Amino acid sequence: MSSFPGSPRTVPGAIVAVDPLSPLARTVIFQYNPDEVTRSLRPRAAPSGGSSASDAHRIWGAPTESISMTVELDATDGLESGDPLAAATGVAGRLATLEMLLYPNSVAIVTNAALLLAGTIEVLPPEAPLTVLAWGPGRVVPVRVESLTIREQAFTTALMPIRASVDVTLEVLSYNDLSPTDPGFALFLVHQVLKETMASVAAVASVAGAAAGALGGSAGASGSVSIGG
Repeated sequence: MSSFPGSPRTVPGAIVAVDPLSPLARTVIFQYNPDEVTRSLRPRAAPSGGSSASDAHRIWGAPTESISMTVELDATDGLESGDPLAAATGVAGRLATLEMLLYPNSVAIVTNAALLLAGTIEVLPPEAPLTVLAWGPGRVVPVRVESLTIREQAFTTALMPIRASVDVTLEVLSYNDLSPTDPGFALFLVHQVLKETMASVAAVASVAGAAAGALGGSAGASGSVSIGG
């Protein structure tokens, strides 16, 4: 799956879980950027108390958004170049990095088990680190991994996968989902401000283009000469 020599270099997408205890184990830099990204946005529903007719035009917050993509992994190039890691594990290591986005940190598990053995009455489940989708500089948003569907293809003699494709489904977390003290709160707000700016620039460009087209058309019409018989 080597790229063409003359193809432009693109910024690789990534999913990063900001975990001080294991920062590298939860950093997924895409080997190949997905060819397609599907986004689904829905208006945020009214609070559980319901809404009245006076709330018909009320916006209850940022829309709920889900993102899905297929991430391709391939160790073929590494095997051909004699990479020892590719020969030993194929793409199993890259798959493990993706899967770690769904696991609690093992240190927290051991700590909670020790607390239970010491007689602690209530032990809260460990809190997941802030997970961020970085899809270019214009789209960096906090997310929650909803699902991973993994298809492994071709294996080494030790049954390590050589190729794999992973269907990734993410839920974007907005300021409606996060505490104002959570770093993801400000991160999503910056994302929305950037989106508002791009929308304003595009709207101005569209109006200017339409006006230029209208003026050009009227000028052409006034310059035409009618020849009668």
